[in-house]
Amino acid sequence: MRIVCILIAVLMLYSCKSKPTASKEQAPVPVHAVSPVIQDVTLYLEILGTLQAPLSVEIRPQIDGTLSEILVHEGQWVKEGAPLFKIDPVLYLIRQKEAEAQLAINKADLEAAQKKLARFQSLAEKDLLAQTEWDELKARSTKAEATLLLDQARLDAARLNLSNCMLKAPISGRIGKLDASPGQLVGKESRLASVALLDPLRLEFSVTEKDFPQIRLQEIELQPLCISMSSMPAQITFLDHQIDAQTGLLLIRAKVPNDNQKLLPGQSVRVRIPISKHEKAMLVPQKAVRYNQQGPYVFAVLPDKTIATRQLILGEEHGSNLIIKEGLDPNEPIILEGHLRLSPGTKVDIVP
Repeated sequence: MRIVCILIAVLMLYSCKSKPTASKEQAPVPVHAVSPVIQDVTLYLEILGTLQAPLSVEIRPQIDGTLSEILVHEGQWVKEGAPLFKIDPVLYLIRQKEAEAQLAINKADLEAAQKKLARFQSLAEKDLLAQTEWDELKARSTKAEATLLLDQARLDAARLNLSNCMLKAPISGRIGKLDASPGQLVGKESRLASVALLDPLRLEFSVTEKDFPQIRLQEIELQPLCISMSSMPAQITFLDHQIDAQTGLLLIRAKVPNDNQKLLPGQSVRVRIPISKHEKAMLVPQKAVRYNQQGPYVFAVLPDKTIATRQLILGEEHGSNLIIKEGLDPNEPIILEGHLRLSPGTKVDIVP
């Protein structure tokens, strides 16, 4: 009897311990949420471009000689016609005087030949002078005239060489690195310096055959390009007439104002070309979008603080955001962070 009572007590104790306890209600999951943003959006095609000087001229002598003076320094701004270098002019001054003297001699010979021709003209008209002698007189006068023209050309060349002893700026711009020093023997192959026009600069970039159809040329002309290294816009000046068959690229050039001299030739800049506009576009952060077998989706927060899945049709990227074409109510907040602990119907607590 005692054993039976003990067995009954053990069974009652076991049944009490094995009775399930009431489950506690799950606590809301803390999440970060944001609301979609509605705004007008302009999409851009971003391309890497290179800045160039629209005009750069190398300073090279037109004559041989000894460089006697350097009248500029590196980095100096000069105006067109400003003196830059001077070559010793002594030799070319002598040659000019020689040409002037030779011109004077032959001019005297011409005057003598013309006077003799005038004296014998009356005799020739009366047939008192042999025809051969008259022809010889006319030939001497004509030859003297031609010689005088030749002397004048040589004098002009000597004067030009003398003027070339002073090298002047062919354009207004900035002097680059100097490659000369006083006393140096220079010639036509000697590069002394260069001067470059820096305002405006020329921007060169290329678009691919795939990207070209996105570009609306009329809108580009009306709305200048934007470049990342300057607050000033760039204006299209040249569009090549064909796509390079080897590279598949189309060359485009633009003009970039540079009056503040913040940009220099050779710099690389990021070009932003407007390709499309979206009025009242819906934007959500890219990190809020997840993907499943049905495609992109977000977790939307319902009024009762539970979440639901919203499958999306996405548009283009806009910075760190995505344009949403369909699938989302702009009044529904979406989960930004904390997706791993979530599933449809989960209660959430939105935290700042």
